[in-house]
Amino acid sequence: MDVFGLENSRELVVSWWPKINDVVHAVSPIWNTSRAFGIHVLRFDTTTDRPTLLELVLSFAITVIRIYMIYIILVTDAWDLIFVSSSQLVEKGLDIVLKIPFAMMLFVPWIFLFRKTKIFYISRDLDIFDALVNETFLCFVRTSCFLFSAIIFLFLQIAKYNYPANYQFFHMFSTLFATAAISIPLLSLASIRGLEFWMDHFFVLTFVGFSWSGGLLYNNICNVLLFHILYRIEVINDFLRKSITSDRLEDDLGSVLQLIKTLMRLHDKLSDISTNCSQCFGFSVGTSVFITMIHVLISQLITTFAFIRVMFYHYNETELNDSIIYTIGTTSYCCLPIITIWIAGHIKKRNVITFKLVHRIINTTNVVEIEDLLQQFSEQMNHRSPSVDFRFFDVDWPLLVKACSEAATYLIIMIQFETKI
Repeated sequence: MDVFGLENSRELVVSWWPKINDVVHAVSPIWNTSRAFGIHVLRFDTTTDRPTLLELVLSFAITVIRIYMIYIILVTDAWDLIFVSSSQLVEKGLDIVLKIPFAMMLFVPWIFLFRKTKIFYISRDLDIFDALVNETFLCFVRTSCFLFSAIIFLFLQIAKYNYPANYQFFHMFSTLFATAAISIPLLSLASIRGLEFWMDHFFVLTFVGFSWSGGLLYNNICNVLLFHILYRIEVINDFLRKSITSDRLEDDLGSVLQLIKTLMRLHDKLSDISTNCSQCFGFSVGTSVFITMIHVLISQLITTFAFIRVMFYHYNETELNDSIIYTIGTTSYCCLPIITIWIAGHIKKRNVITFKLVHRIINTTNVVEIEDLLQQFSEQMNHRSPSVDFRFFDVDWPLLVKACSEAATYLIIMIQFETKI
C-alpha cells in the first residue's frame, strides 16, 4: 500500500485528466511552472549535464531583474505599508524576515545551474527505474550502448513484470502543488490591503507575489521528487511481497534469482536518486530547505505572537485582520518543511519494511542461493538506503518536534517580554 492507502499494483487513472506516458511529463507541471517563475532555466530531461551559454545568460538576466526589483522595493513606501502594527517587534520583524526570500531567490537559479549534473542524473535514474521500453528509447539505448549497456537487462526485467508507473497520478499531484504555490501568495496579498492598493503599487506587490510563489515552487519541487522516491520504494516492497513466494521459489528458481538481482539494482538506483535530491536541495550556496526551515520557524513565531498580542493586549480590527492573513500566508511556507519531513519519515519507514521483508524471506527459505543473494541485499541496505539528508542533519519527525518545542519556548519569552513592557 502507498501513503494514501492505494495499491501500487493498480493503474491510477481518471478519464478527465490527460494521459501521461513518462516521468518527465509527470513532473512537468511543477517543473515548468517554476521555470516560468524564474526559479531555474533548465529542462528536467536535459540532454547535457553542463550549463550552456544560453542558460548562463538567462540566469544572469533573471538575477539582474531581481536585483533591480529589490532596489525598487527599498526606495518606495509600498513595502512599509504592507505590514502595519502597533508593535515594533511585529512590524520590523516581519519586514526583515519576509525580505529573506528575495535574497534567496537571487541564488536559487544558480544553485540549479551548478547542480545541473545532479538533476540530469535524477531524470535519467527515474527513467531507468521505470523502464519505459518503447522503440524510440530502445533505439537510443542501442546507439548509446557504451553508457547504458550495463542496465539493458534492468529494462527488460521491469518490462517483463509490467508494473504500472501511475504517471497520471503524479502529474495530478504536481499540478496541485503548483496551483497552491501560485494561488496562496496571490490571495494573501490581495486580501491584505485590497485590489486597489495592489493597483497603486502594482510592480512592487507583483514582484513580492512572484518571489513568494517562487520560493514555494522551489521547495515543492523537492517534495514532489521525494514523493516519487517514496512510491518506488513501495514498488520494491510489493515485488518482495507478491513475487517471491514459497511456491515461486520452488518452481522458478532462476527467475527469482534474477528478480532479486533486479530489486537490488533498483534499490541502489533509488539511493542514487535520493542522494542527488539531497545535494540539489540541501545546504548549498547559502540557501536551502535548511534555511527555509529556520525562516519558517521565525516567520511563524512572529505571526503567532502578533495574533496573540492583538487578541489579548492591544485589540485593533485592522491589525487583527492583518495578523490572521500573515498567519495564513506564513503557514503556506510552514507546510513545506512539514510535508518534507512527512515524506522523509515515510521513506525511512518503508526502508524498514524492506528490511523486514528481506529478512522474513531469508528466515523462511531453504534455498541456499536465494538466502546468500538476500544476505547481500541486506548488507547493501545496511551500507546504503534511500534517505533524505541535508548535510548537517537527517530529515525525520524528531526534527519537527524539536522545531515546535523551540518555537513554543521563544513564543513564551516574547509574550512575557511584551507583558513587562
